[in-house]
Amino acid sequence: MTSTKNQIKISIKKAIALCTICVVTVATPNIFVPSASAQYGLGLPKSAGSGGATRSVDSLPQVTILVPGDGARTLASRPTFYWYIAPQDIAATTSNPPTTVPQVDDGKGSFKVTFFLRDGNERASKSIFKAEGKAQGAGLYKFTLPENAPELKKGKVQRWQIRWEGTSGSVQVDVNALIRRDDDPLVAKAIASAKSDLEKARIYAKSTYWYDAIDAYTSWISKNPKDNEASAERSNLLKVGLPNNLAFINVKKDEKGIETEEFVPARFTNFLTTLDKSKRALSISLESKKN
Repeated sequence: MTSTKNQIKISIKKAIALCTICVVTVATPNIFVPSASAQYGLGLPKSAGSGGATRSVDSLPQVTILVPGDGARTLASRPTFYWYIAPQDIAATTSNPPTTVPQVDDGKGSFKVTFFLRDGNERASKSIFKAEGKAQGAGLYKFTLPENAPELKKGKVQRWQIRWEGTSGSVQVDVNALIRRDDDPLVAKAIASAKSDLEKARIYAKSTYWYDAIDAYTSWISKNPKDNEASAERSNLLKVGLPNNLAFINVKKDEKGIETEEFVPARFTNFLTTLDKSKRALSISLESKKN
């Protein structure tokens, strides 16, 4: 079992290194390129990890949370969370076996979204905040923890969850990720002095505050859609942080029932190409509900 885990880690590290080498080759001196050794994840063991994406199933969408497989850090007490719902052509080419996604492929299908924040990092951890609402179509979505929700607890790993439900209410998809709020006065001071979201994004990225970097980059790109350098920087960040997300890993069992995991470069490339076209995220309004 130990050998298998080591092979998985080596495979993912190689994938990250290859992604980063490709980025450096085409980067200009002005583009921030994260180091391949940057620790954007929390470094938690696999048993404490999360489900960052749906496994493709007929009639269900591919929902991917934009977080490393072992979670990530934030400086914010009320951060912004991002997830991507793939259109049919992407879900069909990245699933194994191929599948279709009729509920979101035409950009018109509506569905229910429920957000959960839990007080710990286990799947069974108590839900301390719940909000729900309606959305429509494929694309990049975001949700900011509102004022009526509890702040993230400093230094504690917590779990957040997105639940997708079809219009009939008979099927649902659950994806979840880990987050930890870490204070750093020096980073906070630098952010306070930053003059733009792009400047903030670079500070967050260099300081390995994943959630905040993704949010700042996306905020800047939504207002400056022709800024190719900023788009490239966000893409570089994703290339370093996301290869261990379950969305880009195939899980197989051998004859003895032992599971192995393999990073799928083509699936990751397709995802990045599609996401690069999303110049803005759809801000979703969710109403808080009693747990």
